[in-house]
Amino acid sequence: MATSSDIIPQKTFNVVKLGVVNLRVAKQYKRSDPSLQMNIVVKNRDNARIFSGLFQNIKLFAEHVNLMFDGDRLYAQGMDNSHISIFEISIPKTWFDIYEYTSTTSTSIVMGINVLLLFKILNTREDSHEIHLRYDEANNDKLYIDLLNPTQSKTTFDKHFELPLMEIESEIMAIPEIDYAAEFSLASSNFSSLIGQLKQFGADLQIKCSEDEIRLISSSNESGNMSVVVPIDDLVLFAINEGETLNLSFSLAHFHNICAFHKVSNTINLKISDNYPLKATYVLELPKYEDDEISKMAHIMVFLAPRVCDE
Repeated sequence: MATSSDIIPQKTFNVVKLGVVNLRVAKQYKRSDPSLQMNIVVKNRDNARIFSGLFQNIKLFAEHVNLMFDGDRLYAQGMDNSHISIFEISIPKTWFDIYEYTSTTSTSIVMGINVLLLFKILNTREDSHEIHLRYDEANNDKLYIDLLNPTQSKTTFDKHFELPLMEIESEIMAIPEIDYAAEFSLASSNFSSLIGQLKQFGADLQIKCSEDEIRLISSSNESGNMSVVVPIDDLVLFAINEGETLNLSFSLAHFHNICAFHKVSNTINLKISDNYPLKATYVLELPKYEDDEISKMAHIMVFLAPRVCDE
């Protein structure tokens, strides 16, 4: 059984690599099920904008990714080339306006896609366009994408695309849950703006967190120093172990990529602990009930390994 100690970073690297456990090869669907059909529709304009925005920013992490569809959700996971960060997307079927998945023998299908090409397709979307995704076994090497305008206006036209599918060898990385020492949430747009400013003053982000304040620091010999104090009272959520003081450092370039998702959610949630990857979460929908678990809601999570000093 996995324990939190499995993801303690190796100190032989200047930037520690993410540790993962319970690796298993993602089961590639062999496309031999004649009953397999999939039809997914996003009509809600906010959700269509979010769906498009996800793939605009995933291209910052990976060129290709497997989209995994089953009867309950759309799931995707990937790691950047430097093995410093992992992203994980999970969108339950209830988030979509239509989610139809039919198969008599298969529990899921894995579609390998070129992320940049999918973004180019979705980037042609107008505000009034619905997003339609279709797949069937008869044409199993393509994902059909339709951008349809239900208003039939004379200025916004229907658009139809065929996205070639790829066979991508990948692994599902099981990241064990740990009890983080500190957790805080704040407006994602404000945080993204701060990270962009800090990035101008150095390559590393230093996070100092205590019961009294959160301080963000970036510095270099050439650019000097920038320090930002985030008042606890201005946070949406803040929790820290009693008496805890944290002092962590992360790659600002990678952190900047995480903050690129700020347009898909109003709030970013960050969890940190000494010697463990930071966990950043954007929830893509409002909770329906007070006890809604994030894992069951539409979300994207990004894990970022901290920097460590050579001994």
